[in-house]
Amino acid sequence: MPKESKKDLERLEAKKIKERTKFSLRERLFLLIYARTNKYQWHTMPFFLMHMLACAYADISSLELVKTAAQTRFGSITSLMKKINLLVEMGIDLPRSIEITRKEARLPYLRDFLQRLAQVARIGEDVIVFLNKEYSTFMIMYSSECERANIRLRRLIEAYSAILSSAALIVLIIIFSGMLWGGGITLVSSTVPAVIMIYVIFALTFYLSSFMLKLVSREEKSDTLSRYLKLEKTTIRGTIILYLITSALLISGFVPRILGIMLCMFSGLPLLMVGYVGRRKLKLIENLDERFPEFITILSTSLATMGTSVIQAFRDISRLDFGKFSPYIKRMAARLELGIDKTISWNSLKKETSSELIRLHVDAFSRANTYGAPAKTIGPIITNSSIFLLTLRKRVEETATLMKGIVVPMVPIICAIIGLVMAIVETFSEMFVRFQSAGIYVIFADTISVPSILPYIYAIIVALSIVNAFIIYELSGEQEFYLCFYLGYFIISGWLSYFLCLTIVTNYLSYIGLSRVMPLPF
Repeated sequence: MPKESKKDLERLEAKKIKERTKFSLRERLFLLIYARTNKYQWHTMPFFLMHMLACAYADISSLELVKTAAQTRFGSITSLMKKINLLVEMGIDLPRSIEITRKEARLPYLRDFLQRLAQVARIGEDVIVFLNKEYSTFMIMYSSECERANIRLRRLIEAYSAILSSAALIVLIIIFSGMLWGGGITLVSSTVPAVIMIYVIFALTFYLSSFMLKLVSREEKSDTLSRYLKLEKTTIRGTIILYLITSALLISGFVPRILGIMLCMFSGLPLLMVGYVGRRKLKLIENLDERFPEFITILSTSLATMGTSVIQAFRDISRLDFGKFSPYIKRMAARLELGIDKTISWNSLKKETSSELIRLHVDAFSRANTYGAPAKTIGPIITNSSIFLLTLRKRVEETATLMKGIVVPMVPIICAIIGLVMAIVETFSEMFVRFQSAGIYVIFADTISVPSILPYIYAIIVALSIVNAFIIYELSGEQEFYLCFYLGYFIISGWLSYFLCLTIVTNYLSYIGLSRVMPLPF
């Protein structure tokens, strides 16, 4: 069959599957309730199918394949496979066990896949042919969905960038108009909560539409990185609680204004420091991931063409240059030379690298190799899968960079403008009070209560710092240390720019004598 016709048939098959997965209103509601579980399963399915396909090339039965899948580590997907295996051990046949368990799957595609797997197990179809077709079709559909998701996210970013600046400026315009014509506080009290709600809605939209591409391994990671990840979680939780308490005290007026602003600003310093060091540690993992496809290609080629053992293959490969990945390969070769079991050696490699990409593909390669799958066949599958994940990460990073290029400078600028406006409002309010106390009334201006407006201003700054850090974290694929770093950055830069601009403008107006203008007695 010509390649063009084959591609057309694959696209048609993907279109049919997509049409079968159109959601009802009830299913859409469940998608919202179980959004995180569905997102994790959707972005894990490519590697789960790759793992099953690699093991299937060992020419094992459907039952053995299910038992193998029950030993994997794919979170909620593995839990379903364990339930299927448990039902089989209780005496229920495999097709019936799959049909019983598939009802618990939240992701619609996973339910359909389990249904087709049950049918294959019932009629005795070739598992390799089935998984080949399933994997190819899913990857076409998944790639297409990722492209559309990136387009949606870019459009959302454009809309959010307009809302981010205009909503804050609308609040400031309302404050100015209230100072000139009166009645501003009532409108501000309803506008600010609406603006914050719009920010939160955008954050939830990004959460539902973004990817989940962890960089650090979920299961195997070094002790040093594990301790640092625990430190990150503790720092985030403790700092957010401290930040919210300090902000609440500042908004309610229980602490002096300058002291409250300083406490809010310095509460982000631990987050910024931990996030900065953590992001530098992630750079090493990114470098290791970049060299992994080359390593697995040479390893599978060596095993296939030369017919050597894994020990001999690593002995030969350890002489090659893989950049920063070379020390890990040499330690792996040394462990095998000492007679350490291959499974233990592979686990040590995964723990040393602490990479999710390496863990996913090493698990598939080592398990398939243990079952006797030909390296010549599984090597290209695993290599292409790792390259696909690296490409997807770069596209996600491009989208996240677009967002960072907008909000990273914009949030401090908005906070600085807020400080500028509040300095002017405070100065002119003081002038109007002095005019009125002298019996001179300005018909085009009204005295505005600055203390009653400040809580809304502080609430906007708090919302800007938390919401924008969360959005960048989601757009980056929920990578580690991103939330920690950008939350600290926005807290410090937002409050610092607000305080500096407020102080500088107030002192400047005082210097030129505007705040000391007194009405004449005649």
